[in-house]
Amino acid sequence: MNFTIDENGIGHSIMSVRSTDTDRFFKGRIPFFFSALQEVAATHSTLCHCGIPELVARENKTWVVVRAKITIERLPDWMEDVHVDTWAEMPFKLFAPRIVEGRAADGSLIFSAVSHWVVIDIGRKRPIKPDEALKYFVLPDKSLRFTDPDIGKLRIAEDFTGFRIPDFKPVTNYYDTDTNGHINNVSYINWLVDAFPFSFQDSHRLHSIDCHWAKQTFDGDDITVETYSESDDPLSADNPVFFTRIVKKNEDGTVIPVFEAETDWVKR
Repeated sequence: MNFTIDENGIGHSIMSVRSTDTDRFFKGRIPFFFSALQEVAATHSTLCHCGIPELVARENKTWVVVRAKITIERLPDWMEDVHVDTWAEMPFKLFAPRIVEGRAADGSLIFSAVSHWVVIDIGRKRPIKPDEALKYFVLPDKSLRFTDPDIGKLRIAEDFTGFRIPDFKPVTNYYDTDTNGHINNVSYINWLVDAFPFSFQDSHRLHSIDCHWAKQTFDGDDITVETYSESDDPLSADNPVFFTRIVKKNEDGTVIPVFEAETDWVKR
């Protein structure tokens, strides 16, 4: 990846939309935006000498994304270049926020993302202070670039009582896992999408997603994707809103949420 960091601490990259990044309309798929977010975050951190491999080896610490909100103004086309800017933002509560913006060649906004990260001390299994996590980066002056990292409180499933899509049972595969056997963050996004009928995805596209990774999961876990809506007939609505909850069933029969997301959609 061609990635540069300017004197203000802002990372710049150009990401081309490959055929494997597109849906059946040759438009960017939803996972493309999350892959872009993770890729520029990893590259920026690595060039600032705090990428995961170096951080683990040097300090036995690692980055973890906890929350992300992505707003998609339009889906990019196959072979389109997306000009991506990213920077670390001032601390917010216990989090080290990251901002990502993707623009077209003419400067128009394609997508924007606010994500909340923590650095975990692996030995203590506890996050370090956000100021300490952000010490590796230059934070742009507010007068130059600033996005409020406060994205509000995520609603819960009980707020959505109008309709429920039949539950979806994903099967994990080898490429869902990372080097520690954890399920990759993007896999949860794939499962969220897979729960919707093909006909709905043909007629609608995602406008925004606000999601929270609550617990780690592993290959072989018993996973269920639950999808709720606040309206009675959301699959035919112009601007439906859904809540997705992914739960894991433990060996003792208890069920715990591992991922939650609110999504709003628009007509294609």
